[in-house]
Amino acid sequence: MRFSLPLYPYDRWQGVDAIGAAVVRADELGFAAVALPEHVVMPRRDGASAPSTVWYDNFVLAGMLAGLTSRIRFQLHAMVVPYRHPVVAAKLLSTLDTVSGGRVTVVAAAGWVRREFELVGADYDRRGALTDEYLAAMKVLWTEDDPVFHGPTVDLTDLDFRPRCVQAPHVPLWIGGGGRRPLRRAAAVGDGWAPLGDDVAALEAGIGWLRRELAERGRDEASFTFSADLPILGEDLGAKRPTGLTHGRRSTVEATSSADQVVDLLRRYDAMGLAQVNLIFPWTSPAEYVDRMEWLAAEVAPHVAG
Repeated sequence: MRFSLPLYPYDRWQGVDAIGAAVVRADELGFAAVALPEHVVMPRRDGASAPSTVWYDNFVLAGMLAGLTSRIRFQLHAMVVPYRHPVVAAKLLSTLDTVSGGRVTVVAAAGWVRREFELVGADYDRRGALTDEYLAAMKVLWTEDDPVFHGPTVDLTDLDFRPRCVQAPHVPLWIGGGGRRPLRRAAAVGDGWAPLGDDVAALEAGIGWLRRELAERGRDEASFTFSADLPILGEDLGAKRPTGLTHGRRSTVEATSSADQVVDLLRRYDAMGLAQVNLIFPWTSPAEYVDRMEWLAAEVAPHVAG
């Protein structure tokens, strides 16, 4: 089992230098990845700002962090696929994979904030179809010497596309989200599944369905990664999603306060077949964040990490 650490919310870091120092320490401690959340712009509701208003461009931020580290991976968690034309997105991802030495994982999602779609000029009502089409187009750009793609909105021919991804055949594409469509997308084209939230019953049901579907499609489960969020050490009340912008996240995991409790939960997740867990814990300052991950590395990881 591997562990990733979310960098959300960006507001608390008070600058990118603190983020860089924490990620360097996470790299030294052996964590597998840091998870970079995405919003381009956060809409106000009833004139009030959201709890988190700082949202860096993850491609620029991950490029900076790649230059500071040597091993840790950068998990775009989640990348809202319909926000960018697939040619642009494919170039950003292959370049980031190149400059990081093949340390990028994408959690691809269709998005959920209608007003944000409107602000960036993306089609909210067709976001699911666009996600499927854009992912297919990006795969063609990354893998074919003479890329040709004809879709409902994207038409690609007579072009050269370089650089390709360092990772072969391309950056891992884990599919984010629960529900029927994301699960079917994961089974059809995903290299993994990383649902948002920690509803254990839904997680178990999704893993079971995907295992059966992968087998029916003749896909090798060993090359497919199951990942999930796991809140630990109590609830972070300051990191709530903006009121009125909920997308169905709910917790069924009880708060934990000791290393033994965290280890027990992780062993349960390991038994379910999860290869990577995104550990979510409360923190209020960069120093506290580093203290938390050092505690995890010393008291928890040795008992469950692969």
